[in-house]
Amino acid sequence: MELNEVSWWALWADVSWLASDTYVMLSPVFDEYFFNRGGFLECGDAKTKIPAAERAFEAARRTPCFSVSEECIDVVQTLESLGYDAFDRMSVMRLGELGFRVADGLNVSSGKGVDVTDWATTYSLSFYGDLRVRDLVTRIAERLRREPGATLLEGRKGGKMAGVLAAFRTPGLLGVYCVGTLREHRKSGVAGSLLAEVSRIASSEAREVVLQTIVSDGAVKFYLDGGFSEAYSKLLMRRGSPGPGQKRSS
Repeated sequence: MELNEVSWWALWADVSWLASDTYVMLSPVFDEYFFNRGGFLECGDAKTKIPAAERAFEAARRTPCFSVSEECIDVVQTLESLGYDAFDRMSVMRLGELGFRVADGLNVSSGKGVDVTDWATTYSLSFYGDLRVRDLVTRIAERLRREPGATLLEGRKGGKMAGVLAAFRTPGLLGVYCVGTLREHRKSGVAGSLLAEVSRIASSEAREVVLQTIVSDGAVKFYLDGGFSEAYSKLLMRRGSPGPGQKRSS
């Protein structure tokens, strides 16, 4: 599940592997911590890996930030001894029996039926409230359409965009990312309809649906009510004063 996530965001940012289980993700264009953080695929000795990660952050002029499974007690304690504090959590979830509300009159398209400019526009408005990252996300979306493991989805009402979502495949898994709904369509079942289509795709490919969501974004209850359950959780840890604003993970 961790490899699915880092493989997905590697299509958005630059990922360097410090070891077979340790990576640093850095973005020259997105300054939010979500695109600039280190992570660990396994629990292990992190003492020799953290300094190398910190040097990478320093070279990129980014605030050092790590996502660490709460089960990795030794890694958490090592970071705490170096002055890192937890400032948020990520809930890592898997889908059981689907139970989301679906929207009336919503037409869901995926793959080649998705207009990348419209997808990027809806993504930008849903997550940022404006279009300042639209051109950048459009370029990323064009890359995603060429990526065999990625599928973009969109939902339209009356021909107009209402919401977007992306899915990414690794062996046995279909990861859900970028679940965004335009403000005027929220709480109407748009996200539920998109997730229902993801569930259908995953079922047809014999894959499990998984996602990771930042707890402070307030979407955990939505996913739990819709049929997801928490597999484990991760602490988001950084040192010193708060860094740049966060980016939603779901």
